[in-house]
Amino acid sequence: MGFAQWFWRLFLVFAGLIVAHVLVVTGIFAFRNLSFAYRNVLLWTTAGLTISFGGLAMWACIQRIIQPLTELTRHVRAASASGDGQTAAIDSPDELGVLATAFNSMQRDLARRVDQIQENNERLQTILGSMVEGVLAVGPDKTILMANDAGRELLDFVTPKPVGRSLLEVTRVRPVHEAVARALAMAVPVETEFDSPGAHRRTLSLRATRLPGEPCPGVMVVLHDLSELRRLENLRRELVTNVSHELKTPLAAIKAYAETLRMGAVHDSENNLAFVQRIEEQADRLHELILDILQIARMEQGQETFEIVPVALADLIEACAQQFSDTAAARQVALAVELPPPDATALADEEGARTILDNLVDNALKYTPAGGRVTIRCRLDDEQATLEVEDTGIGIAEKDQERIFERFYRVDRARSREVGGTGLGLSIVKHLAQAFDGTVSLTSQLGRGSTFRVTLPRDAA
Repeated sequence: MGFAQWFWRLFLVFAGLIVAHVLVVTGIFAFRNLSFAYRNVLLWTTAGLTISFGGLAMWACIQRIIQPLTELTRHVRAASASGDGQTAAIDSPDELGVLATAFNSMQRDLARRVDQIQENNERLQTILGSMVEGVLAVGPDKTILMANDAGRELLDFVTPKPVGRSLLEVTRVRPVHEAVARALAMAVPVETEFDSPGAHRRTLSLRATRLPGEPCPGVMVVLHDLSELRRLENLRRELVTNVSHELKTPLAAIKAYAETLRMGAVHDSENNLAFVQRIEEQADRLHELILDILQIARMEQGQETFEIVPVALADLIEACAQQFSDTAAARQVALAVELPPPDATALADEEGARTILDNLVDNALKYTPAGGRVTIRCRLDDEQATLEVEDTGIGIAEKDQERIFERFYRVDRARSREVGGTGLGLSIVKHLAQAFDGTVSLTSQLGRGSTFRVTLPRDAA
């Protein structure tokens, strides 16, 4: 029943009451034998009853309208305050019922949309939080609207909650401020690369893009950490340079001796065999270098096949000491061993473990002067075995210790040329140890010797 019908009923009630009142008044005046006082009482009683019935009818009609409106208003305020999507339980066939139904439908649709927005926001926050790229949204007044974890870390923000703060307040990296200012003034993206200051220096790539809209709502900044890429590029350039140099040296010697033989020395019976021997030595050096390069390449690419078995450590150390005993004697270096128990084993490839220990001992003998000492020992615990090669040689400066396991890295290139070798021994040791789930480390003091340690897992049995 609609509002118009309720008002029409109210009008009919009032009309009926008025007609009834008129008829009663007329009837009262029709009785002339009634006293004046009694007639006034009847008139006032009839008027009071008419007014009372009219008021009750009006109150019922107004309550029928006001009560649903009050209930609907309460639900609207509750929904606005809490946003929980609560519906209004108004069962009425009139316009208020239609309005309540429309409100409930709107409220359910709004709650569904709010849930979708919250879900999308949580998904976006998860994606941004898992990105290694830094992402910042900066407003037109250069306040930070959004920043993910990577962005805060890459720019070393001074506060963990930068949202709402000025960009200048949270970071003083000048290229970022310049890029944001240029992006706000230009319609094209701004790209730059810079070294970030701070405790952790990084090479960062920045791309600032103006957000669409007029007036401009802000700038989106994306940061990439290029530090590892630049480091690898430098290593690649150094590797190419070092490989070229290492290959050029024996090839130049071979070419020089061959030219000398061709120009007449081949007929010199006193020197021709010496020249041929030098050519053979340089060819062996070149062959050894190529084999070492190929071995490292195969290990890096996972193409090297290893048979991981329990390796007897005492036998390994004894075989190595016996192999280098003559070399140590020739260089007047004492070679000592401290053997583990005969049943001590470590999990590794047997040939690979032998290569590790041979390279470490060979390296120690080369850089230990006459009268020095090289010691091979093994330390054991429940989970791992540690092979140690200690020498009393020239030692390694602290600034060189981080790079000593890089390919072709030499602390003293002149001395390295003198003692020979390919410059790949320690790099091979590192790659082999990692292939066996082990580690390699170094402690050294310049002028007082070095100790190389290779830790290998032990057999669980």
